[in-house]
Amino acid sequence: MKIKSSVLLAIFSVACYAQPPLYKHVDKDGKISYSNAPLKDAKKLDLPPLTVIPAIKLKAKIKPSGLSDTVDNEVRRMVIEEKISGEVMLLEKIKKEYNNGEPDRLGSERNYQRYLDRVQQLKDGMAFHEENIRVLRVELQGLDVPSRR
Repeated sequence: MKIKSSVLLAIFSVACYAQPPLYKHVDKDGKISYSNAPLKDAKKLDLPPLTVIPAIKLKAKIKPSGLSDTVDNEVRRMVIEEKISGEVMLLEKIKKEYNNGEPDRLGSERNYQRYLDRVQQLKDGMAFHEENIRVLRVELQGLDVPSRR
């Protein structure tokens, strides 16, 4: 068993460092092509070995000891409330332009399909902002629940 694993490890380590040869070929029109198969009049390139850099492991975020959870939650609450008010303003703007399903036709919408496309974009925009508001309100309600530690 030990012999099999050591042979397998040796084969694997050799395979990791093996680089296939690379050939450069210039045709009669001056086009340069690279290949791992040797072509007629192709020159073998000697490339330096690949450099492998391991991934950086990030450390856990360290929370400053001076801030309490309630202060953190209040900051989050203010940010979420700002986002909600921004989404509400955008939603109201779209609803005003939508005009209860009958928006005014623009001069660039001589083609009726363009008008219908814009109406559909307005509907999609309203649904998008309503969903954003719903998600933000759920997140805001989650801040009201005290954390269990």
